[in-house]
Amino acid sequence: MKKYHKQDICPIEKENERDENYEASNPQIDSEITRYNYHTVDRKCTYTQFINKRIKELSLPTKPRKDAVLMASFVITSDGEFFKNITPWEQERFFSECTQYFADKYGEENIISAIVHVDETTPHMHLNLMPIKNGRLCCKKLFDHTALTKLQTDFHEAVGKRWGLKRGKDGSQRSICLRQNTKQVR
Repeated sequence: MKKYHKQDICPIEKENERDENYEASNPQIDSEITRYNYHTVDRKCTYTQFINKRIKELSLPTKPRKDAVLMASFVITSDGEFFKNITPWEQERFFSECTQYFADKYGEENIISAIVHVDETTPHMHLNLMPIKNGRLCCKKLFDHTALTKLQTDFHEAVGKRWGLKRGKDGSQRSICLRQNTKQVR
């Protein structure tokens, strides 16, 4: 999970929401298949427009601080073998279930965007949300180390197990990663 302030949001949006004309610095991006990237949540407005609208809806007593974390971003994936062994339809269902988990836990109204990138080595989803709890921005409280560890465990219990995946490395904050269970031959 990464935290983003106001000035960081536009560059992240540009990378996440890229189209065929996006000039990637990442050599793993295959621009020939970028058009197959898809959303599980698509708000039809910019991230900043969504955030500003949501802040207005909250009726905060004061404006958010200039250094407030306005967006928390999660990368959700598994290993390449998992995706090689499922159909495109199953892949869409997997990422939809991942999105639904976050919507149920943090509020669908707080999800800015959820986009699946299939134009890189391994399919993965960028899920961006506003860290809101009890009507207030509160990333520090919502996503401290203990909460992130619990999130990864709970996410595995709710989604990963149904897909035959095992929990990602305990304590990892890079991404929410579920690995394919490997069967041992005796």
